[in-house]
Amino acid sequence: MSSRIRSTGNFPEGYVPFRQVREELPDPELYSVSDAVTLEALHLPGPEPAIVFIHGGLGSLWNSFPQLYTFRGEQGLLTYVLAGNGGFSIRPEQTIEGHVADLKNLTARLGIDRPLVHGHSYGTAIAIEYAKEHPCRGVVLHAGGDHDLTPPWEKPLLQLFLTLRLYRGFPETTLMRVLARWAACHEETPQDLIEDFLQSNPMPHRRSAWKTVTEAFWGYDGRPDIDRVEVPALVIHGPADRIVPMEVARRTARRLPRGEFHSLDRSGHVATAERPAEYNRLLRRFIRVLS
Repeated sequence: MSSRIRSTGNFPEGYVPFRQVREELPDPELYSVSDAVTLEALHLPGPEPAIVFIHGGLGSLWNSFPQLYTFRGEQGLLTYVLAGNGGFSIRPEQTIEGHVADLKNLTARLGIDRPLVHGHSYGTAIAIEYAKEHPCRGVVLHAGGDHDLTPPWEKPLLQLFLTLRLYRGFPETTLMRVLARWAACHEETPQDLIEDFLQSNPMPHRRSAWKTVTEAFWGYDGRPDIDRVEVPALVIHGPADRIVPMEVARRTARRLPRGEFHSLDRSGHVATAERPAEYNRLLRRFIRVLS
């Protein structure tokens, strides 16, 4: 499928509204990956390498919907909800190692061999650790890196939400709009795009989703053995990202044995949506290198 799509409305080149994506793509299904864990996932078979999308700490399987829409039929695709984030399984222990095991079991069940692992935000930690342990064709890290993934303002905010149980009934649009505009997006990103993108990322109302962040991801440091990621790695970052500093991503690319760094101007923490045409061109070029 071609990514040469020009959306109507105040959207950038290549952007397809979330509602259209949901209407045209099938619904996710449930897959048991262990005795304790069942994951919600969307699997679209296609040519190898299959791209596996791993969302961030409070994210959703739909966060990469511009890429799911563009690459459907062009590559195999898999996106899923981290255990504890959706309405299904809660991991007995919230650890990166546990999430890596879930991913390994999910790909094995679906017959996906040596995927291209694409991590976003905290999902980059899972992508890195998966690539250290299991065969894959390549790694894409967006808005993350091998350390310092937690901004200073996040810990007091999440601790407040957990202590007061605000996640149960807080008006999610208010919080998510503020964080998206101030911390995640470039100042030129249209408000129409922010509102549409947030439809793909409702704020989790389960305590387990928030505990996944605090217990599994806070303090992550994958630097000591990062040289075990021997496959090609593409690191993409937006300079307006106030969640993960761009220098973290740049240094991660330098430490990766086969790392390549790209900065996408006029984007922040969600360049996948803010600059979808450019992002997809980088991803497509990287896939050609792997073929």
